[in-house]
Amino acid sequence: MNASSSTRVAKWVEFCLWALGCLALGYCAFLWGRAQYDQAEGNWALEHALPGDPMTVAGPSKRPPDRAEGSLVGRIDIPRLDLSAVVFEGTTDDTLARGVGHLRGSAGPGERGNLVLAGHRDTFFRELRNIREGDEVNIKGPQGEFEYKVESTTIVNPDQTEVLEPGNGDTLTLITCYPFRYIGNAPQRFIVRASKIEGARHPL
Repeated sequence: MNASSSTRVAKWVEFCLWALGCLALGYCAFLWGRAQYDQAEGNWALEHALPGDPMTVAGPSKRPPDRAEGSLVGRIDIPRLDLSAVVFEGTTDDTLARGVGHLRGSAGPGERGNLVLAGHRDTFFRELRNIREGDEVNIKGPQGEFEYKVESTTIVNPDQTEVLEPGNGDTLTLITCYPFRYIGNAPQRFIVRASKIEGARHPL
């Protein structure tokens, strides 16, 4: 291969690398933009929910109809951490790219049992690295707003599914990957456990 051919090949490889880089940046920008749009739309729907809307027809003791993957569930707020994120049904990669995910089969907002929410450590649940015992967690759902108090945090392996089981009373479990600064698929899970503050319910 002569010098001229080598130069053309090098330029072609450089062009391909630049194109791939631009595509990757464009895709990341698309995911970020869609997440921001879905968060804004979810917040608007929560703030403008009216009696008779699909989100509010279920009574306090009734489970609403099974939600479709990615449908609106509610919102989580942790005031001290300035964390606020809309919660969607399911924990698929697509759903967790849009917001916090509600684990199917776990209790919903306002229902008895263990409400389990999952989020990515580098996006919506990034601030969980600073959470501590006693922090207040607010969950807004179809039946109103509910307050929880953080009781513990722990680090477990992915196969330790006992953290998903209901505890005594009404509980909230937050799950994200750990360590927080790990690059790639993190090997462990960071678990936050909180209990509902009895009587702290604010109807919509």
